[in-house]
Amino acid sequence: NRDWVIDEIAVTDENGTIINDAVYQRNVLVSDRLGIDIVYQGVGSTTSTDNYAVRDALRLYIDSGAEDVDLVSNAAYVAASTQAEGLYRSLTDVENLDLSKPYWSQGLNTAMDVAGSQYLCSGAVFLSYYRFIFVNFFNIDMFNNAGIELLYDTVDKGEWTFEKQSVLAKQLYKDSNGNGNSDEGDTFGFMGNHDMIGVDGYWASFELPILTKNEDGYYKYDLNLERTANAIEAINDFFWNNEGVMRVPYKSGDTEQDAIAQSFANEEAAMVTLRLIECENDLVGMTNYGIVPLPKFDENQQINRSAIHDSFSAFSIPNFNFSDDELAMLGAVLEVMASQSFKTITPAYYEQALKGRYINDPQSVA
Repeated sequence: NRDWVIDEIAVTDENGTIINDAVYQRNVLVSDRLGIDIVYQGVGSTTSTDNYAVRDALRLYIDSGAEDVDLVSNAAYVAASTQAEGLYRSLTDVENLDLSKPYWSQGLNTAMDVAGSQYLCSGAVFLSYYRFIFVNFFNIDMFNNAGIELLYDTVDKGEWTFEKQSVLAKQLYKDSNGNGNSDEGDTFGFMGNHDMIGVDGYWASFELPILTKNEDGYYKYDLNLERTANAIEAINDFFWNNEGVMRVPYKSGDTEQDAIAQSFANEEAAMVTLRLIECENDLVGMTNYGIVPLPKFDENQQINRSAIHDSFSAFSIPNFNFSDDELAMLGAVLEVMASQSFKTITPAYYEQALKGRYINDPQSVA
């Protein structure tokens, strides 16, 4: 029931808003096509910070033998970290479910497939798969006023690196309160969370895999110690030694993200790292910002990579005694829900919500 995922499935009426109505129409189409009822059973409150509530509820179901749930939607990292408990059925042999289709996340499939078994899936079926992408927002006016090239061009030239961001943070910093110190009340080149999810995205954007697979499809430890050490040194230097960087500590429920977004909207920082969902929240009404990926570690890295916050939703089938026919129906439900989401919800989110309502900048759209 977290407020950032409850509208992914639990929509029972149209209300005239783009995303709500797209989800409602998806649910109706799936229900009509398969002759089913989509009944949502929420766990916890909208502001609950108990990230393991769904897992704990599923454990109780399995322990009690009460097989009253057909599908489980959970935060991906919770589902992934509890796969070995036997709470879920493998999805790889479920009839009617084709995880190779473009509406399923192929990156997640690759990561979650261990020696031919996979217990969770995600993609277009969930809005959080898009909403939770980490991006860099930047203030276009502040860049223009400082005579600095907009970050779109920097990205296109392959020059959007962490070192470049560090240099820009210093260039864009202003001692607004005039006390000679880098502190609250100044205008910062960069503002971000330094001790929790604000730095999570660098694992992906810096290309720092912790694990790779062996020839049998099992994971093995494969950390590049030199690259990782260099990255950690650069990150620490950025957050602790750069006067243009404002550190914002983690707060329960990731509420520091809202604080960072509000500061950015108030033009207290030229750049911030946040999830794309902030376009729908604290940045509504702000028009002079752009969006680019997180920076590469260095120019030797070929492409920009984006991380998705690991709280994005994923589907699993609980490990109950389903018949073959019941499993085939569940496969059909997942497949039709995902494919229909790809046709209706994804375009609504990108084409109407992000491009139209939330973003006024064509280069950010690209």
